[in-house]
Amino acid sequence: MAAIAAAVVPASASVAEDAPPVCGGLAANPSVELAARNGAPDGYVFAPAAPVPPGTPAAKVPKLLTAPDFAVDGQRAAFLQTPDGKTSTAYQTERFVPGGVYTLSVWTAARAPRYEPATGLRFYDATGTQIQETKLVADHYEGDGTLVRQEFPAATAPAKATAVKFFATSTLDRLHWDCLDLQLAAYSVKKEVQNPATGAWASFATVTAGETAHYRITVTNEGTQDLTGITVQDPWCATSFAPFPLAPGANRQLTCDHPDLTVADNGHVNTAKVTGVHHPGGTLGDKTASATITVLPPPAIAKIGDFVWADRNRDGLQDPDEPGVAGVKVTLKDGAGGTVGTTATDDKGKYGFEKLKDGTYQVCFAVPADFTVTRRDAGSEDRDSDAGPDGCTAPRTVGGPSHEDFAADLGLLSPTNRIGDFAWADTNGDGRQDAGEPGLAGVKVVLKDASGKEVSSLVTGPDGSYAFDGLEDGTYQVCFTADGHHPTAKDTGDDTGDSDADPASGCADPRPLGPGKREDRTVDAGFAATVRA
Repeated sequence: MAAIAAAVVPASASVAEDAPPVCGGLAANPSVELAARNGAPDGYVFAPAAPVPPGTPAAKVPKLLTAPDFAVDGQRAAFLQTPDGKTSTAYQTERFVPGGVYTLSVWTAARAPRYEPATGLRFYDATGTQIQETKLVADHYEGDGTLVRQEFPAATAPAKATAVKFFATSTLDRLHWDCLDLQLAAYSVKKEVQNPATGAWASFATVTAGETAHYRITVTNEGTQDLTGITVQDPWCATSFAPFPLAPGANRQLTCDHPDLTVADNGHVNTAKVTGVHHPGGTLGDKTASATITVLPPPAIAKIGDFVWADRNRDGLQDPDEPGVAGVKVTLKDGAGGTVGTTATDDKGKYGFEKLKDGTYQVCFAVPADFTVTRRDAGSEDRDSDAGPDGCTAPRTVGGPSHEDFAADLGLLSPTNRIGDFAWADTNGDGRQDAGEPGLAGVKVVLKDASGKEVSSLVTGPDGSYAFDGLEDGTYQVCFTADGHHPTAKDTGDDTGDSDADPASGCADPRPLGPGKREDRTVDAGFAATVRA
C-alpha cells in the first residue's frame, strides 16, 4: 500500500520550526528516545523469529534496537531486523477505550519494501486473540537515509476488543520507524445512584418508598481530541440536558431526580443514553450506562388521630368553646376491615395510633349512648367531623412525605336537655305550692350558664309555667323577676312543690343537666305581692 501524505526528512536535517513533526498523543515513548539497557526502545515487547537458521549473518539476526540513524524527532529511531523469510515483530501496548476511534501516523522506511514490512494497530479480545488489524506497508526504501510519514485510516475498536497494541513487523531484513502519533477519539459514561443512608454514589442503591432517587451521570472525554455535541438522555428523570463539549481528559457530571418512589419501582434499572458525540473525524457511537435501585417498603412510622368533641352549636365544626369528649372508644381498621388497634380518647378528647405502615385505614368511633353524630364534612378537614352516622370515617390513606393524618375527627351531639317549671302566687307566703294558689303569668325568667352568662330568657305563660328546651349538657341557673312581687321563702319543703328562688336575688341554685339527668322540672318560684308604703 502506498504511503499517504509522505514527507521526506533527511536523517541529518532538523525539522523546520514552522512545520515540526507531530509525535505523541497516546503513544508511549513516541520518539523512541527512551531505551532499555539492551538498546531496545523502552516499553516494547519483541517477538523474534525462531528458530534462527544456521549461518544467518549478524546483520540479520533478530534484534530490536534504537540508533541515531533515521531519527525524525529527537536523537534516535527504532529498528528491527530479522532473517530472510522469518517474521520478527515488536509490540507496544497502548491505552484501550471501548468504542474508541484510533488515528495513527508513523514515520517508516525499510530495506526490502517488496516483502511488505509493516506497522499498524492490532486489537485483541479478552482471551488475547487478535480480532482486528489496521496496517500500512513501509514501502519507502531506506537507501536515502530518510523516513516517510504514513497516515493510517481511522480504526474503531471492535465490540469484543479489550486491548490494542502498536506493532512493527518484518519478514526480511530491516524496518525503521520513529515519531508515532496516536490520537484517540473516545468517551465513557457512568451512571450512579446515591445511597441515602451514606451519601455514597454507586451503580446501585437501596432506598425507601416515598423517598427520591438521586442520580448522577458522568461523561468523560477519554481521548486526545475535542468532543462536541454531547447529548445525554434520561427518560426516568424530569430534567433535560443541553448538548455540551468536552476537552481531552475533561468530564461533565449531570444530576437528576426521580421523586416519590413506590414499592413497584423495586429493581428498576435506570438507563442514561449518550448520543451525538462528534470528533474531528466524524461521530462516535452512542453509549448507555445504568444504575439499579432496590426499593424497600416504608417503615412503620405512619400516624392517625385526632379529636372527639361536643358539637354544642350543631354546626359540624370544632369551635374554641366546644370541649373534647373523654373516654370514647376508637377502633382502627385496615383496608380489608381487620382491626389494627383500639384506644380511647383522653381527658381532652384526643386519640392517636402510631407506628403504622403506610396504607389505607378506617377509623370507627363507638358513639356513646344518648349521643348522635354531627353532620359530616361541613368544612375544612382540620375542623369538621369525618364520621358517618355509624361512627366510621371513609377509608383514609397515609403515606408519602409526612406519613401522618391528624384530621380524623368526630363531632358528637348530646341529647337535648330541658329545665322548667312554675311560678305562682304564694298567697300565704309559706314558700309552698298550696291548693288554690294560682300560677303567675308574665314573670320574666332568665337562664344563665355556669359562668353567669345569659343563655336565654322568656316569660311565664298564663298558667305560670315555663320551660327552656334544647339545652346542651352543662350547669344552669334560673332567675325570676316579677313586677310588683317578691320571692317568698326558699326550700321550705319537697323540691317538687316548694319555691327555689332566693328571696334576695330571685335566682335558684345552679342545676346540672346531662347524662343521668336530661330534664329538671322542679325549678319553681313563689311570689307574694309587694306592699308599698
